[in-house]
Amino acid sequence: MLAATLDSAAPGAADPAIVVLTDGPGNSAAYEHAWAAAALGVPLVEPGDLELRGDRLLHEGRPVDVAYRRTDADRVDTEVGALLAAPLRAGTLAVVNAFGTAVADDKLAHAYVEDLVRFHLGEEPLLRSVETLDLGRPELLERAMDELETLVVKPRTGQGGIGVVICPHAEREDVEDLRTAIAAAPGEFVAQPLMDISVHPTVIDGALCPRRVDLRPFVFLRASGEAAVMPGGLTRVALGERAMVVNSTQNGGAKDTWVLP
Repeated sequence: MLAATLDSAAPGAADPAIVVLTDGPGNSAAYEHAWAAAALGVPLVEPGDLELRGDRLLHEGRPVDVAYRRTDADRVDTEVGALLAAPLRAGTLAVVNAFGTAVADDKLAHAYVEDLVRFHLGEEPLLRSVETLDLGRPELLERAMDELETLVVKPRTGQGGIGVVICPHAEREDVEDLRTAIAAAPGEFVAQPLMDISVHPTVIDGALCPRRVDLRPFVFLRASGEAAVMPGGLTRVALGERAMVVNSTQNGGAKDTWVLP
């Protein structure tokens, strides 16, 4: 499915030249980049392996049609952006994971998902979002401060569950420190009610134990506008007995995902 998506992105090439673009061994997901390139049967390249000649991006002298961008550089004014910008503007290169696709990494986007669905699709969302309070709005900030001890507060930026405070489980001193931080810069945070997410039998030290899980689906958007959804997805699991944050950087892991007919 990923291979078909990359092929479909090529700007008119019948046999497109595709590369997986990585930062190199220093990237935390470098092993995954190498695995993906091997599975796709395409070169794994770093910025230094590529050459910009006019409005064409070259690898070993051959024009590149599609770059599967897996770098941490998320801005055009970077080394990676300098390589890709001219070919992108000229239409000689397609980039999967184009610049701007990480906008939803800003957790403020969670507060407006339903509005985005209504605006762009003209439909009412079938699946409701977890209520997310934009603390940059004074009326929601006031509500959050009144209810802080019951909420989960997340910094808008960052990743890996870092900085997330589950106030019902936090020490009172930590909640008050958080209250001070929010008052100083309310627009840097969002707040949500505490959700008791699903648990699943998980092998821990040879025994089955309940652990919290979530499912991350993968959706590929193709040049035709078609959205292809992979069967199943990535089931992430929090390995700590009382852990509420399900993330690989917070003592988390992954479980097999079974799709049954």
